[in-house]
Amino acid sequence: MSKSLEELQELAERDGAGDSSADSAANAPDGDSGVEEADRGSADGDSRALLGRTPFSAKGFLLTFVVLLAGLIAGSAVPLVGGLARYLGLFAAAFALGLGRSRRAYLETAVAGALAAGGAFLLGTLTTGTLLVGTSLLADYGLPVAGVGVTVGVLLSVAGLYFGRDLRDGLTREV
Repeated sequence: MSKSLEELQELAERDGAGDSSADSAANAPDGDSGVEEADRGSADGDSRALLGRTPFSAKGFLLTFVVLLAGLIAGSAVPLVGGLARYLGLFAAAFALGLGRSRRAYLETAVAGALAAGGAFLLGTLTTGTLLVGTSLLADYGLPVAGVGVTVGVLLSVAGLYFGRDLRDGLTREV
């Protein structure tokens, strides 16, 4: 085992020991109980549970990306205001994800929102007006233009997920 894993297990043993180890040691014959083994077993389970959780899931990311992309496409289908409505669609899709998901997925949503909105912003810049103007704009200001799309995508998708989760929490909480 690595040094950091051993340190995590030691911390879990100290946190998990609490009052239950004193009670079981007092009730054990010959003063030797399986407390160390029980604590070690629960500490292993606790540390595995802590280490098994990852803030990023590939399947969750793909689901989030597809839903956010669908929201962008649906929003851009609105005539005359499709450029602005696509971002409203992104927010609505993230809001729906927040209502439907039980776990927090802010990192996945932020990355998927950044990719979807940044790509849509760049493609929108290239396809609006004439190709020459869009290409010239990207050649001169490529990174700042892409940064605007990425920033808007991250902010709207995370805000939509937050408000969706907040509404879900409010609807499911007992009064």
